Formats: sequence, C-alpha cells, structure tokens
Amino acid sequence: MTDLQTYFNHIQPKYYINEIASLGFTGLFRKMAVRKVKNYSDKRVLDLMSGQGENLRYIQKPNKNTHIVTLDFSSAMNRKLSSEFKERYSIKQIENDFFSNGIQDRSIDIILCSYGTKTIEKEKEQFFAEELSRIIDKNGEIIIVEFVKPKTPWRFSCVKCYIEIFVSKIFGKEFKELFHYINQYEGLQNLKEHFISEDLSVLTHKRYLDLIEILHVKKM
Repeated sequence: MTDLQTYFNHIQPKYYINEIASLGFTGLFRKMAVRKVKNYSDKRVLDLMSGQGENLRYIQKPNKNTHIVTLDFSSAMNRKLSSEFKERYSIKQIENDFFSNGIQDRSIDIILCSYGTKTIEKEKEQFFAEELSRIIDKNGEIIIVEFVKPKTPWRFSCVKCYIEIFVSKIFGKEFKELFHYINQYEGLQNLKEHFISEDLSVLTHKRYLDLIEILHVKKM
C-alpha cells in the first residue's frame, strides 16, 4: 500500500470536511464540471479517482442503460461509495491504481475526474493522457476539475495560510497535507497539451478564482 493510499484510507471518515473547509466551492465546481454533460442516458461512465462518489450526485438523467465504473485505490473510499450509491446506480467498482486499471479499449463514453490529477507525478502525465485516450470511445468526452496553485502572490499566500493554519487547526493536521499537492500543481495546461498530442480536441479550458481549473476534451 502506498503512502497516498494510506493517507486517503485514514482521512475518509473526515473527508466530508473538504466541502465545509472549501466553503462550498469544491461541490460547486464539481457540479459545474459533471453537468457539462447534459444527459447521461445510455452512457458508459468512468468516475476516475472516484473517492466517495461525490461526482455521482450530479449525474443528470441516468437510465437503466447508464453503466458506471468507479476507480479508486482507497478501500475506505470504495466502501463508503458502495454503501451510498450501489442501490441507486448500476456500478462496477474497481479498487486499483489507475495505472493498473485493466479497462478495455474504447469502452467508455464519459470520463470524470475531480481533484485527483494533482497527485499524479509529472513524469506520468503523458501516460495518463495516453491511457484516457485509449479508454475513451469515439465522440467520448473527458472532464477534469482540479485545484491549482494560484498565480497571484496574494491569493497564493491567502490559500496557504487558510489551509496550513486555519483548516489544519480547526479540522485536523492531516488536512495540511492537501496544500502540498496544490502548491506543486501549476495547472492543467501540460495535461491539455498531452491530450492534444493524443488527437483529442479541447472544448473548453478555464480557470476560476485563480484556484480551480476545468478542462473538457473530446475524442473526435
């Protein structure tokens, strides 16, 4: 088990605090990203780095032919997701690292990934893009939402102080570690370029509040 797996297994019972500590922005931009797809009927959906299934709350108009695959390496997160969503959706859960995913070529129509790409090592980003391009079917869409390092110095200082001092003091020191990943992640630009090299078309790429980016690409 990796250190990151251990961390997320440990933090799972308090993971809901992320939404409180983010002042609701985590959920707001997650919803904005997921609902870029207006209708999930008859779609094959991969919720990548799925956590507790927070993305699933915002899936619009699913039907009995909407097939959802969730992938996360945290056993604690997977148990929580199963307890909340297995009765509502047709879900296949994969408990594994993404780079050993075993998902078939062109077997997915929509890939969602929220707040997980910042933990991917830079040297693996190209392979990450290649794998998503392999998995996604023709006309399929990939939507990624991520916290990023603010470019404006005063915003960066505010975020650093808020997470490392206020959030960690009020909610627990384990949340201080989250700033490490935000601090090292400049944005989704490099990943976007990798997607372009894989012949995916960029539909939108926007930064909000100098803190969150949403990247939406499509396989033509």
